[in-house]
Amino acid sequence: MTHSTFAAGLAALTCMGSAMGSAASAQVLTLSTTNPGGLTHSIGTAIARTVTEQSDVRLVVVPAGGSPMPAVAGGEADCGVNVAFDLAYYVTGTGFYAEQGAHPSLRMTAAVLDSQVALYVKTDAAETSVSDLKGLRVPGGLNAQAAIGQVYDTYLALGGLDRADVDSIPTQSIVQAADDFSAGRNDTFLFSVGAAKVLEVDSSVGGLRALTVANTDETRAILNDGLPGAKFLELDPGVSSQIAAPTNVIAYDMVLLCAESVPDDAVAAMTRVIHDHKADLAAAFAPMARFDPAAMAPEVPGVTYHPGAIAALGAVGLWPQTN
Repeated sequence: MTHSTFAAGLAALTCMGSAMGSAASAQVLTLSTTNPGGLTHSIGTAIARTVTEQSDVRLVVVPAGGSPMPAVAGGEADCGVNVAFDLAYYVTGTGFYAEQGAHPSLRMTAAVLDSQVALYVKTDAAETSVSDLKGLRVPGGLNAQAAIGQVYDTYLALGGLDRADVDSIPTQSIVQAADDFSAGRNDTFLFSVGAAKVLEVDSSVGGLRALTVANTDETRAILNDGLPGAKFLELDPGVSSQIAAPTNVIAYDMVLLCAESVPDDAVAAMTRVIHDHKADLAAAFAPMARFDPAAMAPEVPGVTYHPGAIAALGAVGLWPQTN
């Protein structure tokens, strides 16, 4: 997080404190997200608004510019919204965070939305599954988004492939890879199902179709190794125009995380509001209509739940975990 960004967040806190008047006893916490326009910012804004309206906890969204996790680990923010498997790597100091070491002070609070991600080809392409990509041009590198690079590599592994089996086309980000596909520079690209960017590319190339992967014990083990906490989701035709037949895609949780130092009662209050107020969350950000309160407590390998979250989840029958 830049100094100016965090200073802006502190200014917002000051203004909020002045406006609260008799609510001065309320707990004020900061919620780190990506910049406006990003998925975690949209989710975080919906959570902050709903928690602030429905409890004595006041959440202030403070964009971090990049991943929210360093801001929480560094004490610049109390909580954040992030991808579950990325959190697992960051907390344990493994994967693409191996050189940074572990960050065990971060705690899971709740899964708040699943992100459904597919690999796409043109509608008239011969390929129907990820294994058919052998010898084709696939985005690689993704130096600006290591987590997305990991999703690409995991998808290849699910198809029995690795980078030696494809022609890796260097790209910096998930958006650039999609633009490169539109320009004819690669043969596939990865993006969230139903995203505006997918519709844009679909229109530019005359139609897209999502590729499927097998859902077996073997592929589930590969998925868990590459993207801890991720799962397969079978999408039916009609979910989006790019789903032409029943299609297995990768789904991973977007999660609310907090520092272990955040008071238990505040985390419990936030967790309970999220569980009880799905309609309010969806009113603030429409995709939150997919939020499943019954699926708030997934196991994320290597990540411990906050005691306040455990208390709230237990009160609604979601703890101990059954998944």
